[in-house]
This record gives sequence, C-alpha cells and structure tokens, in this order.
Amino acid sequence: MEYIRKIAEKGLWNSGKVELWNFSRANQNDPSRIEAVAAVASICYGKPPRDAKKLVERLWSESRGLPSSAFEFVRDGRRPGIEDSLRNNPQLATYEDDQNEPTEALAELHRAIIATFRIKVPIFVARQILRHRQFSYQELSRRYTDDKRVPLDSWSPEEDEIGIAPTNLFQRAYTMEEQIYKLLRDSNIRAEIARAVLGTGLYTELWMMGDKTAWRNYFALRLDAHTQKEHRELARTMRDLLEEHQPGLVLEAP
Repeated sequence: MEYIRKIAEKGLWNSGKVELWNFSRANQNDPSRIEAVAAVASICYGKPPRDAKKLVERLWSESRGLPSSAFEFVRDGRRPGIEDSLRNNPQLATYEDDQNEPTEALAELHRAIIATFRIKVPIFVARQILRHRQFSYQELSRRYTDDKRVPLDSWSPEEDEIGIAPTNLFQRAYTMEEQIYKLLRDSNIRAEIARAVLGTGLYTELWMMGDKTAWRNYFALRLDAHTQKEHRELARTMRDLLEEHQPGLVLEAP
C-alpha cells in the first residue's frame, strides 16, 4: 500500500491478534482515500478488492449519497471526531487542498490525535467493544464470506486456568458448531443463515479508529478491574502499542 501501512502487531490468546495501523495519510488526496476506504471495506469480504476504485464507487452508489461506514476511516486531524469523517462530511477537504499547511505536518497532527487498529478477537469481546460509540468500526461479515474464504477459528481459554476437562468441552462444542455449519452450507443454505449456529467464541476481525478522547475513555473503562479479563488483556495490548508508537494518545490515560 502507498498511503496506509501496518506499524506493529502483537498476538493474543491462541490465535487472536492486534495490529496498529497508520492512517495519517488517508486524507492526503483522492487516491489515498480510495486506498483507505477499500482496505477497510474489504474486511467484510475476507479478501482484497480486485479494483479498489470500483469498490469505492459502488459503496458511494449503494449508499445513495450517504457513504458506508468504511468512509469514517478518512478523517482530518484538524477535526478528528467521528462526526467530521468523510462519511459524515462528504465535502471534507483533502490535505492537498490546504495551501497553508504541508502534508507532512497534517499527517503528524493526525498521528498525534487519531489511532487505528485492526484486531482479531472472539465475538463475545467484539460485542463489548462495539458499545463504545465514539469509534469507527468495520467488521468481517459471515454474510459475505464463508469458511472456505475465511476458515472458522475459535478462541480457547488457557488450559492451566480452567483445567483439561473444561478445555476439552470447549473444543467439542466448537467442533460440533463447525460440522453443523458445513452441513448447512453443503445443503445450499446461505452463509448469512448458516452463521446462526456459530457461537460467540468464534473469532471475528474488525477495524477500529478513534481520536484521543475516545481512546482515553476506552482505556479508563476497559483497563478497570471489573472488566472481563479477556477484554482487559486486549485493552492492555492496544495501550502498550500506543505507548510505544503513538504515546501522545495515552500519555495521561490510566
């Protein structure tokens, strides 16, 4: 990719992961917007688009002038909130339109205020994340993809935490879900219907972007001792990556 890039990655649990991305140039010009929106939107389908420009044009067309949520990932660092994303402000000027500030300065301002992650987490954690409404999200869709394109993968608790017998029960349950799902698909049941038999231990993937206010509120809540352990582990990993690569976002956070 020319404009957006992955900065760092850390693993979690058996096959979860946290990736920190740099979207500071996503609003540099029209090509950068296309790259960013297409990269975010393609997570729904489980594969990169064949033609990024056509995908973005289709998203604009299908939404009838109200862009899809992938457009929320194009933000201007001078107005970092979700309400001033390209989705909510179709007239949002690109950095190249600004004759007073160099692109590099605007990109650095974005990095000081906004952070973007792509994460792989079990659905029961994802549903807790989505309650934080100050963020932009885009998630893998089991409606538009199936186990052939994106294999089913489920979270497992640590054996030394719950014991061998309960761990085996988790694996039996996941195996049964996967077998039933595949039987349904083999019977020509649509993926959007067959997915109903899959539980909340199934991994999903999502993009997550927020400004400084959103992240500090998120960490204040999700690093608290009352938060579910797995969600705390995720929040801690995300915060550690920000402390290393974008420290201004969490300098005053708990």
